[in-house]
Amino acid sequence: MLSNQHFQSTPAVNFDLLAYTIGSYHYNWHPQIELFWLLQGHVEVNVDGRRYDLKANDLILINANCGHATFALDPECLALRLHIAPAFYTSQGLDLSHGAFHLNSVTTPQHRDYQTIRQILAQLYTGLHQSNWSAFELNAAYFQLTNLLHHDFFDTQATIAYPRPKKQSSLSRVIDNLNQHYDQPVTLESAAAISHYSTAYLSRIFKAELGINFYEYLTRCRLQHAIADLEDPNRKIADVALKNGFQEVKSFNLMFKRHFGQTPSNYREHLSQGPRSAFKQPLTHTQTAWVQAQMTHWAQLATVDQLSACESCAYKLHFEEYQALKTKVAQLKNLLNQ
Repeated sequence: MLSNQHFQSTPAVNFDLLAYTIGSYHYNWHPQIELFWLLQGHVEVNVDGRRYDLKANDLILINANCGHATFALDPECLALRLHIAPAFYTSQGLDLSHGAFHLNSVTTPQHRDYQTIRQILAQLYTGLHQSNWSAFELNAAYFQLTNLLHHDFFDTQATIAYPRPKKQSSLSRVIDNLNQHYDQPVTLESAAAISHYSTAYLSRIFKAELGINFYEYLTRCRLQHAIADLEDPNRKIADVALKNGFQEVKSFNLMFKRHFGQTPSNYREHLSQGPRSAFKQPLTHTQTAWVQAQMTHWAQLATVDQLSACESCAYKLHFEEYQALKTKVAQLKNLLNQ
C-alpha cells in the first residue's frame, strides 16, 4: 500500500493492490470495493451465493460488504486485486448511496473497457513495484481507473445500496461481541442489551452502517469459521454445525447453500479433489517474476486500435483524456529532468 511519506511534494492516492496465490475458500466481506483480476488458472468465485467460473484474464468487481470467497480449481492460481474505499468516491463528490457496480467478464464476456482496465491495473502494479512512477503518475492512473469504473459500471438503478459508515461506529461493542461469541445462542435482544439500544434501533443502525442486517452478520461469522473446520475430514458436518453456533445441521445446510450455492458435503467433495494452498498465500520468487513479466507486458500493451476505432462518445472521451494526461505527464518529466 502506498504511503504519503514516499512523495513529500505530491502525496499519492492511498490504495491497496495485491498479487497472491488462491487456495481454498476463505469467506470474508469488507467495506472496500474489490476489483479482482485472475492472472492464471481456473477459479470459482462466490459472491453472495452466486458462483462464477473465472479463467485467466477474467475480471469481476465485488461491491462493498458483499460476502465473497474464491476457490482454486487448478493447482496454481494467481490473482491481482485492488481495494477501493467508497470514501474515495464520496470525497470527490460522487454519490454511492443508491446503486451498485456491475462488472463481471463471465456474465458479460465482451466489453471495450476490459483491456483498458487490465492495462491500468498493470501500470499501477509496475509503478508501485519498480519505483519508476512519480506520485503524479500513480494518481493519474488511479483516477483514470476509478472514473472508468464509476462512469461505465455503476448502476444507480440497482437494488443494492451502499452503506454510509460513520467514522466512529455505534456498533463496535456489538460487533466485537458477535465476533467472540458467534458460537453461542446470540439473539438481537441479547445484543441490544449489551449495546444499551432498543432492538428496533440496533436493527436499523446495523443496516445503515454495514449494509446487512444483524442476523446476516451473525450467520456470516458462523459460516466463516465453519468453512475452516470443514477442511478437517475427520470432523462430522453435524459437529461443525453445532460447534459454530448453528442449532441443527439442517439450518447449517440451508445457510451454507444460500451463501455458497452448494451444500457442505458438496464443498467437501471439491476439497477432496486435490491439495490446495491456504487462502491468499504470498507469491514465491518464481511466481513474482512471472507476475512482474505479465504486468510489464500488459502495461505496455497498446490500446489505440481498439479504443480509437470506437465511435461511442463516452469511450472516445476516456481514451482522449487518458492520452492527453499521458502527454502532460511526459512533458512534466522532461521539464524536471532539464
